[in-house]
Amino acid sequence: MKKLMVIMLVALATACSKETAEPQANLGGKIEMSYAQAVMLQEGVSVKVTKIEDSRCPKNVVCVWAGMVKVYFSVTENNVTKDASVELYADNSKTPRTTVILNGTTYAIEVTEVSPYPSTPDPISLENYRIIFTIKKV
Repeated sequence: MKKLMVIMLVALATACSKETAEPQANLGGKIEMSYAQAVMLQEGVSVKVTKIEDSRCPKNVVCVWAGMVKVYFSVTENNVTKDASVELYADNSKTPRTTVILNGTTYAIEVTEVSPYPSTPDPISLENYRIIFTIKKV
């Protein structure tokens, strides 16, 4: 009985540690994440979405300006953290990219999608946003 309890405790501890670990991704690959989620790149770089400002014109609404969504990131490497932001314009008039320099290495962050797209004037809950981006060494 004691052996069974020990095995169950080890299994439970292993399961809990897997759930709380940051998702892993590769530098240069597409990364999909939610607001306030962090991802650890295999190269030792951690990226987290810290803030989202969405002013895109909702679908089926006539606006003077198409708007944009601004995604704020926190990028960490070897205990050094830098903040960055990327603006994704609804009319695709500007490349949604920025760079961050950490420990002498320059990283480029490019956002390819922020969803959902607004469909009414009501704001979207931050927890419902999904961001797709890439980060690579330049």
